[in-house]
Parts: sequence; C-alpha cells; structure tokens
Amino acid sequence: MTAPPLPRLRQVALLVPDLESALAEVRATLGATEGTRDPEEMAALGFEHEIVSFADTFLELCSPLPSETATPAQRLLGRRGACGYLLDVQVPDLDAVVARAAEAGIAPLFGESFGAGRISQWHPRAMGTLVELDEVDPPASWHYAPQIFERAATGVATDVVGAEVAVPDPASVVATWAHLLDVRPDGDRLRLGPTTVTFVEGDEGLRAVDVTAADPERVGDVVTLSGVGFRFVGRQA
Repeated sequence: MTAPPLPRLRQVALLVPDLESALAEVRATLGATEGTRDPEEMAALGFEHEIVSFADTFLELCSPLPSETATPAQRLLGRRGACGYLLDVQVPDLDAVVARAAEAGIAPLFGESFGAGRISQWHPRAMGTLVELDEVDPPASWHYAPQIFERAATGVATDVVGAEVAVPDPASVVATWAHLLDVRPDGDRLRLGPTTVTFVEGDEGLRAVDVTAADPERVGDVVTLSGVGFRFVGRQA
C-alpha cells in the first residue's frame, strides 16, 4: 500500500469522563465497530482508552483513571468537560522536526520509541492543543498494526480529513506549525497531505473534526461528540 504524502493528520483524540458511554455514542453516530485497546500501556499513563478505525485514520477516546492527585487531563476535564484533546500528525523525519523546533526555542514534552515508530508530544502552549508528532516505519503503517487496520469501519465516515483548533493568535500558531512541519501555510490553514488543520480565533482547543461522508447525502451534516463538532464533508477529488 502506498502511503499518502507526509506530513498528514493521522489520528484525533477526545478526552471523556466515561469511556463506554462516549464509545457508544461514537459507534451509533459514526458507525465505528470494536476498537483497539492497550490497557497496560495506557494505565501506566493514567488513562483507559480505545482507538476506533476508519479506512486509514483513527479516532481515540481517552478517559483519565482515578488518582490521588489531579492530573493535567483530569483538570482539563474538570474545566471543560468532554472535549477535544490531541492531534496526532505523522511526519517523515522526527529528528528534523525536533531540530527545527529547537531553532524556534521549542522542545517536545517527551520523545520515545513505540512499536515500529517514534513518538513525541508537544505542549498546547506552543501548538494550540496537545499534539503528537510521530514517525512510523513503514509510512503506510500505524501504531497497533495490523489489528488497527483490521477493525476499520467505513459505512458512515470513511476517514478523518481535517481538524479545527481555536487559539488566541491563529497567525502565530500557524507559523509555529509551519516551521516545525516544514510546510507552507495557506492563510490560517495548513494542508498536510490529504488532510488540513485550520486555526480560528477563540479559546484554546480542538473544536471540530472533518470526516469524509460515505453517503453523499450526509455532506454538510454536523454532529457533536464529546464536545467536538464532527463535520461530514465530501470526498476529495
């Protein structure tokens, strides 16, 4: 399988107070089937989660586990309720991203090997929302392959193709993303392979996700899941 051009938006994560009820809503609305879980790894990070699969992109729901002291995710959930949490962008060369970030005085929160790839997370202060930038080998694969591809459900939404992030200063955040990813911005939008990330003025956070509609009659529909608007769009030419 030939991978689309990189960088590209590959996965979106939502933060939810109740994992099972949020999953039930996603399955009913987006046609998702049984997803992929990594209970031990995520429990070590203070979460329970499930990743549901579309054709070649993914939606993760994360719910903080109880703890003696409040974690950043718990505090965010307390402030906003269920909300957009993270954008995961696949990059061709993570070392090059980190080097460009250093030029701008930015460093990842952490970076480590994971499966057949390398992952890194970046602070919302610089990126407008929590961001993960990952390098995967081979590029057409993804974390938890092959299982994550075997559970694809495309009857309602076929893929994630865009996201909208609200930030106080869109131009500044677009410039940061463009520098790290080495792409040319299109106004307040970044075209990342077959996907886009758009920045609008407002309170900081992931506001909306664009998904390709399997049924053309659904184009233009918007549904709200865990505080995030999911917008059905047409297939790209």
